[in-house]
Amino acid sequence: MKCLCVNLFVIFIILLPSLGYAQVNQPEPERGSILPGYIITLQGDTIKGYLLNINLWLNQKMTFLYKDPEDREGRVRYKPKEIKAYQVGPRYYESVDHPFTNSMRSDNFLLRKVDGQIKYYVWYFDEDKTKLMYSDNISLAELGKAFLFDESELWKNEYARKGNEVTLTEFGLKFLMKFAKNMSEFVGDDVELAQKIASKNEGYKNINIEAIIREYNDWYLKTQIKK
Repeated sequence: MKCLCVNLFVIFIILLPSLGYAQVNQPEPERGSILPGYIITLQGDTIKGYLLNINLWLNQKMTFLYKDPEDREGRVRYKPKEIKAYQVGPRYYESVDHPFTNSMRSDNFLLRKVDGQIKYYVWYFDEDKTKLMYSDNISLAELGKAFLFDESELWKNEYARKGNEVTLTEFGLKFLMKFAKNMSEFVGDDVELAQKIASKNEGYKNINIEAIIREYNDWYLKTQIKK
């Protein structure tokens, strides 16, 4: 019995990297689609329902919760100050107070692409912010235009939050200028990974931030299981 448990543990450890990376391959939801999801209230309660996936830009500003995906009149709109987080299909957004690029407010929803000991986030914006203006009382016609917006034209800023840290680490120009030094220090408790970054190995450069974070999270999970 003991041998069987050991073998199962070994198999689980081997599979951990593939389990961690599986979420990369999830299909992106269609713009304008109403998908199963939920919101997390300020009190920490989870309310399940259906949510509107507008696009990568406007979903940072608001979300719409439906009890019935066919009932547009009964939907409820939520802004970042009103809930903690929400999930629409495979996309998970957290409410954060941070001055993001081209945001007229400090409170926004931020897309979390990787969960784990290091959480990885992406903020989307357009250099010509006049293309992305909206009002609080956005109409169905304006939503229709948002569905047509080409997401591939959006710029993005990358962020991370490690462990219990409250503040976001921004992978901005200052960080990227000395990426090998800064990133190797950021994941320094994983000595092997830090060395790959410091040595500027292929696959461990500033264009590989998400993959680096996923590798770190896989390593961290293994260390916790061994304890």
